[in-house]
Amino acid sequence: DSVAIRIDGVKAAGASLSILWTFTDTGETYLMELSNGVLIHRPTRHRPETDLSVELARPQLLAVLASGTVDGMKFAGDPGALERLMELTDQPDPSFAVVTP
Repeated sequence: DSVAIRIDGVKAAGASLSILWTFTDTGETYLMELSNGVLIHRPTRHRPETDLSVELARPQLLAVLASGTVDGMKFAGDPGALERLMELTDQPDPSFAVVTP
């Protein structure tokens, strides 16, 4: 969800990609799809054809999303799909005012 809300809809309008995330420690699998400027994800039991499939432990997910690469991970497909996803993502503003006076 935190990546989906940071997608730049205008930049991502013409892009499409899909990533299958398989978590080795929990046995869960999620399909992430970007199209029409919107990123969605959902749990799945199927293994559809995707641009990229990544197998990792859940704690490794933050490192992958922070670096934008799957170096050292077990993957199949185009690792550039993750790089393209990160290019379409706005960087968070660390000085975002949660509450303003």
